[in-house]
Amino acid sequence: MLALSLLIAGYLLFTAGGNLLESHRLAENEDQLRAQVDALHVQETQLEQVRDYLRSDAYIEFMARRVFGFVKPGESLVIVQAPASPPADDSGPPPGQPWWQQLFGR
Repeated sequence: MLALSLLIAGYLLFTAGGNLLESHRLAENEDQLRAQVDALHVQETQLEQVRDYLRSDAYIEFMARRVFGFVKPGESLVIVQAPASPPADDSGPPPGQPWWQQLFGR
């Protein structure tokens, strides 16, 4: 009878320990998932802000001016171009020449 009682008590302790470990693992998993949900909420908020900006009149005006070159009535469009680069100097050694010939001029 004593052996049977010890066996049952051992089984109950073993299953209780297993359940405790499983509960701990699930709690850690829940914490990780809550952190992911919080990060996704932040990302959702940022994307909603971007969406709202892309729908705004300020963005539409920016794109019309910068990309398409539109101007408001009474404004003048000015296009500034960079100065042309000087012509390349072709007096250097021909390409494919060994480095020592380029260095010593032979």
